Amino acid sequence: MKLSTLAAAADVSAASIKYYIHEGLLPPGQKKNATTAVYDETHLHRLALIRWLREELATPIADIAELTRAIDDDSLPTIELMGVCQELALRGNSGLPASAQRPPGSPPFALRASGTQPDEASSASDRYDNLVTEVIDRLGWPDEESAARNALARVVALADEGGYPVTVESVVAQCRAIAPLAQTHVRPISVEHSRDKVCLSVIRGITVSNRQLIAASALAHASLSMMSRSSDD
Repeated sequence: MKLSTLAAAADVSAASIKYYIHEGLLPPGQKKNATTAVYDETHLHRLALIRWLREELATPIADIAELTRAIDDDSLPTIELMGVCQELALRGNSGLPASAQRPPGSPPFALRASGTQPDEASSASDRYDNLVTEVIDRLGWPDEESAARNALARVVALADEGGYPVTVESVVAQCRAIAPLAQTHVRPISVEHSRDKVCLSVIRGITVSNRQLIAASALAHASLSMMSRSSDD
């Protein structure tokens, strides 16, 4: 398809497409002649991913470029690519503090310090990491290094330090409650999908789920507060 057809199909301006190609987010079309290039479904999939990230998460171009480089790296297994997507989704959701995220541009999953001498801070970090280890063990889930695992340890630490004690039992209960919702978002991801479609499914699933959970948590806190005030009257 021509550039104008691609722009209409993706609902993206031709100028934006040219910009994405210039920035390396989108591969150039196949040259048909000196002045015309043609595009295909792979360009549509990539544009759908870019558009969603820009419109829903306001993801910076640099972060999208990091993701598209991972997508185009055929040596990177799909499961590791999904880990990169997890990080990007967590980074783009306002419910997760910046201190619980991997800084853009740093190596994937480099959230735990290594090669340092034990100190009070690292001991505290180990305590929360051990809590997450016990949670995963009780759930019978695979305990592997991931953005989500490390972010949970950071968030648990922040909650505890803020005066909201967290227990293994409370986190296990949360995970069990969330699991059915997460499963509905995992099912659509097929090995037959392009890597761009897999990334969009992962990021969109995490984002939609997080937004629902944040809103449900706000509703629970507001409702219980109202009930508490009513009982005091």
